[in-house]
Amino acid sequence: MIGVIGQDSLIGRELTSVSKLNGQNVLGTSRRPGSKWIIDFCQPSANWNIPQDLDLAIICASRTKIAECESFPSQTGLVNVSSTLKLIDLLGERGVRIVFLSSSLVFSPQVDRPSESTAPEPVTEYGRQKLAVEEHLLRHHPSAKVIRLAKIVSPALPLFSSWRQALIDGTSVQAYSDLFLSAVSLRAAADAILRIAHGSLPGIFHISSSDALSYFDAARFLASLEDADPSLVQPSPSPQPNTPGSTILSCARTMETTSFRPSTSLENLRSAFTRLIP
Repeated sequence: MIGVIGQDSLIGRELTSVSKLNGQNVLGTSRRPGSKWIIDFCQPSANWNIPQDLDLAIICASRTKIAECESFPSQTGLVNVSSTLKLIDLLGERGVRIVFLSSSLVFSPQVDRPSESTAPEPVTEYGRQKLAVEEHLLRHHPSAKVIRLAKIVSPALPLFSSWRQALIDGTSVQAYSDLFLSAVSLRAAADAILRIAHGSLPGIFHISSSDALSYFDAARFLASLEDADPSLVQPSPSPQPNTPGSTILSCARTMETTSFRPSTSLENLRSAFTRLIP
């Protein structure tokens, strides 16, 4: 049985959906009252309802907003580090295979195409929190897997959905010209995560596009998909903290062990959004 920890997250919902399409037995945990399997990282672990028959757990639950982690490190650290580590150790005691979803932000933005063996050097609190879990997991649970993700893109993300609606309405949008992303479509990311999760090798894996582009260029590309005037997209500087440099991950180990092959950011954006175009 596969357990998706944090089923209500964007990637959690997709992993659950794809697993079911593949004919796999899967269940998801939630922090919402009334859910069958409640794991709320803001509550004591004694209140968690952890399924008993799990073979594999994919940990998606996280507070992912960079600014929130910078402003409230203790509160976000409770979820992203302390409670996550508690759950990992509980699952490990039961012999459950563990997959932890991490982030490209464990690296400095100045590092070009870091590999799985490149030493992490996070410059954001969110990246430091992810790295703390990685280090514990690899030290104490050597059969576990860490999957570092570049930027997952989906029409369901508030930023992209607001851009799309504004462009359809003929309204201008502001997009960062000095902040970059390596876009991976939600479905491509979910497919690759599941391939890695069901593989036999432990350790660190990367999922990324083959290149990077600015949020400004991404918004202009979305305008072209919607046949909107590209001049509606206005460049703006990004706030701090940010990751102004490269966000591309080397995916050599993932490519060696799965059928995943990185596509360009534009290909991933097209894949994510074309199905919405009438």
